[in-house]
Amino acid sequence: MQHWDVIIAGGGSAGLAAALTSARAGARTLLIERQTKLGGMGVNALVHTFCGLFHPDTSQPWRWLNTGVAQEVGELMMERTGQSSPDLMGRVYVLRQHPSLFASIADELCAAQPLLTRLSGAEWTHLQAENSGWVATVCSRGNSEQHQARAVIDTTGDATGARFLGTEYWQQAPAERLYRPAYVCGLPQVAGTHDEGWRLSLGAMIVCGIRSGALPETAIGAAFRDSPFSGEMFMTIDLEAGQALWDPFDAHKRAEMESAGRHTALSLWTYLRVQHEDFKHCPPPSWPAQAGIRETACYIGDHILTSDELASCQRFENEVALAGWPMEKRETAKGPKFRFFDRPEPAGIPPGCLMNQRLPGLYFAGRCLSADHEALASLRVMGTCMATGQAAALLALAAKIA
Repeated sequence: MQHWDVIIAGGGSAGLAAALTSARAGARTLLIERQTKLGGMGVNALVHTFCGLFHPDTSQPWRWLNTGVAQEVGELMMERTGQSSPDLMGRVYVLRQHPSLFASIADELCAAQPLLTRLSGAEWTHLQAENSGWVATVCSRGNSEQHQARAVIDTTGDATGARFLGTEYWQQAPAERLYRPAYVCGLPQVAGTHDEGWRLSLGAMIVCGIRSGALPETAIGAAFRDSPFSGEMFMTIDLEAGQALWDPFDAHKRAEMESAGRHTALSLWTYLRVQHEDFKHCPPPSWPAQAGIRETACYIGDHILTSDELASCQRFENEVALAGWPMEKRETAKGPKFRFFDRPEPAGIPPGCLMNQRLPGLYFAGRCLSADHEALASLRVMGTCMATGQAAALLALAAKIA
C-alpha cells in the first residue's frame, strides 16, 4: 500500500490541471494515466483546438475566462505556435493547438513538480472507501498495486469511480443521444489557402464522391481545419458509430468505430490526392492513438448543472469555475447544433457539480462532472475541463486542511 495526499485518475486536460494545482499546493500527488502521454483527447485523439478558454463576448477584444492552469497552458501554446491571439470563428474564440506540443507542455509542467508522481500506461481497476480515505487498485502490464489517499479526483471522462461504486452515483444518456465520436487524423503537406470558400468547395467535392460511390457514406462527416503550422491540416470525421447501438464502454463497438474511422480517412486521402490539387503531395494520414469520445457517463453530484442554467448565464455565490462555450450538440454525424447562451456572458459552475456529499473525499471534474446531457455539450471542452480540474483540486485541498 502506497500513501498519498491526493490521487488523480486520468491525465487529460482536467487531470493535468488537478495534478498541477495539488502538487503546487504542497500535496503528495499521484496522477494515473492509461495512455502513454498526458493531454487526453487533445493529445491522443488529435483534438486540435482549445475551446472554452475565452470570454464568450466576441464583440469585445478576447480575454481569458478562467485564470490559473487554463490560462497558463493557453499562453504557453500561443507562445510555442507563434500565435498572438485566438481565432474568431463565427460567435466564438478558439485557440489552435498542436497535440505534440500539448504533450510536451504537460510533460514539462509536471516534471517541474517534485511532489507529483505520474504512472504511465496504468489504469485503476477498483475503488473503495476505507477508514478516512480511499483505496485505488491500479493495474499496469499485469502488475497490480494499491494506493491510498484521503482525497481522490476522477478525471477519467468516463465516471469510472462512480461506476465502481454503484448505479446511484452516475448517469448516462440513451445511446441514440450520446454525442457522436470523432476520428481525427493529421494531413501534412496540404497546399493552398483554406478559407470558408475553400471548405465549401471541398465539401461539395466530397458529396460528389459519395454519390458516385468513390467515397463511403461516412465521409459526409468530414471537416478540415488548419494546424498552427503552415502546410499541415487536421481532418475530423464524425461517425454515427451504430447510432442507437453505440456503446462507448463496449470494446468491440469501439474497435468497429476506430476501424471505420481509419477506413473513411484513408478513402478520403486517396480520393482527394487525385481530385484536389492541394492534396496532390500529401503523404498518408497520421493516425491518432484513439478516437475522440465526446460523451460516456457523468457523476450525479450535489448539483446537476442544467442546460437552462447555462443558457440563462446563471451565476452562483460559491461558484468555482466559469463556462463560456456554447452547447455544441453532436447527436448525429451531420455536424453540430449550437445552443448559445442568452447573453454573451459566462455561466457559473458550483462546487456541487464536482462532489457528492455521500462520497466524502471523492471529487470529479472534466467531461464526467455532474451535468445534464445538453449542458455537457458546453462543459466537455478542454478549456472548461482545465478550469474544473483545478477547482476540484482546490476543493480537495480545502477539505484536507479542514
